[in-house]
Amino acid sequence: MELQSLIYLFVGISFTIYFGIAMWTKSTSTKDFYIVKKANNKTISNGLSIAVDFISAATFISFAGIFLYSYSLTNYIIVGIISGFFILIFIIAPKIREKDELSIPSFFDIKYSSLEIKKLSAFIILAISFLYLCAQIKATGIIFSRIFQIEFTLALLFASILTFFYATIFGKKEFSYSYILQYIIILFSFATPIIFLTISLTNSFIPQLAIFSSIQNTENLVVEIQNSFNISLKESSFLTTTFLTISLALGVATLPHILTKFFHTSSVENSKKSAIWATVFIALIYSFLISLPALSYINFSKNISNVEYKSFIKDEFINDKNEQIYGKWLKTWEDTNLVKYSDENSDNLVTLNELKIDPDTIFLLNSEVNNMPNWVIALVISGALAATLSTITGLLLLIKATLVNEFLPNNKKISKLKLNSILAILIVFATLLQINNSYTILQIVLLAFTISAATLFPTIILTIFKNIDKKSIFFALLISFLFVVIYTIVYNFKVEQSNYFLYLIPESIGIVGAFLNFFIAIIASKFIFSKNKKSKEIR
Repeated sequence: MELQSLIYLFVGISFTIYFGIAMWTKSTSTKDFYIVKKANNKTISNGLSIAVDFISAATFISFAGIFLYSYSLTNYIIVGIISGFFILIFIIAPKIREKDELSIPSFFDIKYSSLEIKKLSAFIILAISFLYLCAQIKATGIIFSRIFQIEFTLALLFASILTFFYATIFGKKEFSYSYILQYIIILFSFATPIIFLTISLTNSFIPQLAIFSSIQNTENLVVEIQNSFNISLKESSFLTTTFLTISLALGVATLPHILTKFFHTSSVENSKKSAIWATVFIALIYSFLISLPALSYINFSKNISNVEYKSFIKDEFINDKNEQIYGKWLKTWEDTNLVKYSDENSDNLVTLNELKIDPDTIFLLNSEVNNMPNWVIALVISGALAATLSTITGLLLLIKATLVNEFLPNNKKISKLKLNSILAILIVFATLLQINNSYTILQIVLLAFTISAATLFPTIILTIFKNIDKKSIFFALLISFLFVVIYTIVYNFKVEQSNYFLYLIPESIGIVGAFLNFFIAIIASKFIFSKNKKSKEIR
């Protein structure tokens, strides 16, 4: 079947499955997302649900671009993510599940009985969820631009419409075996192209072992690929990357739409088991990333190297080895405005340093550049959409639940029209922010991790292990949040990284914010605010 027809078919099937899942697990109330109506001992399915929501567009689409740009930087990111899950397993999740509260703000409220802390923490959760939503909308725009072969800005419009459509579906309640199906779709569509690359370019067929296989030297290609990227995340110092790793670990351990999942479990022990299973399922996905940089280098080198433009985009180019090189994909992606070709030396030959490639397109490009079977290309695109839709569903439900349960007075209801209107405003704003946005999907997600690390992590730790008065907690939470937001805004108006505090990029400032949070809370409780207003200790 012709490629475009297969893409429409696979995407249609993927969308139908996810729409069916959304309707099948539709809840009648936002509280259904939180309340465990019956004992939930399905720790494997709980772990799957966490993995499915965590394997968002950042993992499925954006990781490949960062891998090509900086292999070492991505290693720091992976270490940070895995470390965060271990913190979640052994420290955060068990304590969170000890109390039968419905949300993170309610968890704070049981100790501090402070409306200000509850509202502020809820606002921070909304901010983190909004950033995550921005990343998913950008990913959906990229996917739609390829599906419909349209310019990215127009594709963002379709992405916002789809997101709002999902916002009108009231989300999933409890856990079900639907997560098994979702995980299989994501795993299969993510692993298949990497397996094809391994077989095509090495003497191995196992991606996890391809790095030890016979593989040609790619040193010169690294420079060409990097020069073709239009990316704002620069190579950083050891201090920056170390801080990035720690910030990621703290952010992952307290990521709201993941942490909230543990309110479903029936016991503390099941919370630990769910987190362990989630780590296993996520690690399985990540294991396919090990050899992806080298495979991508070779793939691009073999298929984009001094090819004649006009014959290349018509799939008519024959190289020196009398091999046909297919390049119709280049014209298709040029139409999206995400890949640009500029014939700088007017020789009508395409080289990597004459291409401007959006890093978030690399994983989707790999299968087309390698001329994989049409069904694989279609599978990759539909799988990317599946990963994005899964995360969007969880995010929208968390945003709805936070708005309804944390900001409305008790026993007061809000109409669906008003709630959907608020969501529509958020979605439109998130869409507008992605126009001419140089941040990659992964960078946007990293900013969400940074805010979580600086605010929620220290506050949760202090709530669990210390007896701090509520005023100190409130001001520590507020100041650390403002610090990260202001630093990020100021950073984006700077030009030289040497002008920044300790040369730290915003993605790695979370650990500084966390230290500031701890420092303010502890010092203020001892020297500023009265010790007579101590809050109740969590037992």
